[in-house]
Amino acid sequence: MKLLVLALCVAGAFAQAPIRCVSPIAWEGRLFEVDPAKRFERFARISYDSGNERTAIREELIEGETREFYEEIFLHREQVGYKINARTRQCSKFDLREPFRRIEVPLNATSYGEAFVGSSSVSGAGVLVNIWGGETERGRYSGTWTSVGCVPVTDNYVSATTGFIHWTFFDVTLGISDPNVFIPPTQCNT
Repeated sequence: MKLLVLALCVAGAFAQAPIRCVSPIAWEGRLFEVDPAKRFERFARISYDSGNERTAIREELIEGETREFYEEIFLHREQVGYKINARTRQCSKFDLREPFRRIEVPLNATSYGEAFVGSSSVSGAGVLVNIWGGETERGRYSGTWTSVGCVPVTDNYVSATTGFIHWTFFDVTLGISDPNVFIPPTQCNT
């Protein structure tokens, strides 16, 4: 009898183990990034397409007292990126050396638990998120994803090449409303 109770307790504990969720393949939203050490802030709209390994970011960049507006297109399969000054429309093309980094719960992720962003004690004032983290071949990561839909909320990454990167996502919608955001302007091809 004691063995049966012990077996049921062990089975119950394993049944409650967190299950890695699968994030949406394509989505759009808003992004906030800050690095106080570099006096760097970025507010942006992001279009993310992991199926085609591409990202487009339309940003307001604040460095110290300077404000600039840029569009960035990262086409990882082609290993090329574009940075377009939104005011002057000047375009610079560059090689992408880093592989596409997926904003999803990696296969080797470790669950750090779950928490409410906002409040769990006021109806509608919070969202339950799952917290995951671990190591990749290039660095260490952690992040939060909604428990329903596996929508990214935060993404933290640190490596020797990138340093520390922290992104917060909000106003996320599934799908890409305008696939042309991934096509560089004609002045980029001259």
